[in-house]
Amino acid sequence: MNLPARALRILSWSGLLLLAACSGSEPTQTPTEAPPSTPAIATPTPEPSPSPQVPIQTVSIWLTWTPDAIRQLNELVESYQADHREVQFSVSYVPPTELRETLDAAFDEGTPPSVFFAPSTWGPELIQSGLIADLSQLPFEQVRSVVQPLAWSQVEYGTRVIGVPIQMHGNVLYRNRELAPVPAATVESLVEAARGLRGTLQVGIGLDYGFATSGPFSQACGGPLIQQGLPLDVEGAVVPCWLGLLQELAPAGPVDFNTDADRDLFMQAGSAWQIDSTELYQQLRSALGPELLVVDPWPVFENTGEPVAGYVWTENAYFSSGIGPNELQQAWAFINMLVSADSQLALSDPNRAAHIPVHAAVPPPAGALGQMDQSLLGGVALPLWTIPADQVDVLERAARAVSLQGTDVETALRRAVEELAENG
Repeated sequence: MNLPARALRILSWSGLLLLAACSGSEPTQTPTEAPPSTPAIATPTPEPSPSPQVPIQTVSIWLTWTPDAIRQLNELVESYQADHREVQFSVSYVPPTELRETLDAAFDEGTPPSVFFAPSTWGPELIQSGLIADLSQLPFEQVRSVVQPLAWSQVEYGTRVIGVPIQMHGNVLYRNRELAPVPAATVESLVEAARGLRGTLQVGIGLDYGFATSGPFSQACGGPLIQQGLPLDVEGAVVPCWLGLLQELAPAGPVDFNTDADRDLFMQAGSAWQIDSTELYQQLRSALGPELLVVDPWPVFENTGEPVAGYVWTENAYFSSGIGPNELQQAWAFINMLVSADSQLALSDPNRAAHIPVHAAVPPPAGALGQMDQSLLGGVALPLWTIPADQVDVLERAARAVSLQGTDVETALRRAVEELAENG
């Protein structure tokens, strides 16, 4: 099974709004999205004027970026073209909710882009379907050497390299500083701060104990709950420790599984903390106000002395399969430039593209973006392999037992052992 989509959401933007912003004009009517089969041209780059002997190669890029990010990309394109007059670029915007449908139509028609930017969770299915190129035969070692290891984990699929990370995403711990003026250094202090809100309309934190959110908490217990190709070991050290952590944290607020109840509560200023995706920062900021929303370091679990963590994933540049060797070479060269320290520094400007950089040498951006950057670096790589649904079900039932039903950890573990035995 793949992890619940809740952890991997992408914000939707209106097509015309983006186009107007990229062209420097404001929309004068209610914006509508571009038809799914035809990506909207974001901002055309000037056609180069090479000597007649030099053939022009067009590199097409499809993306779902914000207006500020597209403007920043176009500046990088222009900078690149100053030294590569033989390359022409076509940069096109596709609404996030339509990207896959639009790509499928383009592949069916034999007109895919050279490169498209999409979540790392798409990678395995895209490579298995033959839609994207395996880059392992290209000189990728230099790129890998400068990219954060967590980010690079999102393009390694077995022996194949299926893309290039462009920006990082992941789950972080948000805080409403009006309800909680100071961060919680430990799980215990977070629960204690939540008790201080008793008698009010607020709680400490809305807790989603679905596996996509709570699974990586096990980093505080020494490792993953589920390992690729191995049976679930509920009697080892990690699972009991993880259940004890969930049990200790549960009094901090209401516990739910795989819903948006926690997010809704936080956006209505009903909770002081929220675990959620960096991709939702602007949405949460709009709900609470920029002066109230901050990102905290993950609290430490006192029993182990290690911090809780969230999953980390990326947006990747994927290269369409079947494009010609010259097109692939030129697209590869440009994407390499996009991952360089200078480009990543430009894209991480909080007032422009506001991307969380993948380059290891780029310093943390200012403000909340830098807080997110530092939080993600201590996170857990989102698995690209399929996580067995039956193992997730066993763990979620045990988590429900200790957090909602008052079951002690030992009893919950015995039930988990029995369930695994029944499932064969």
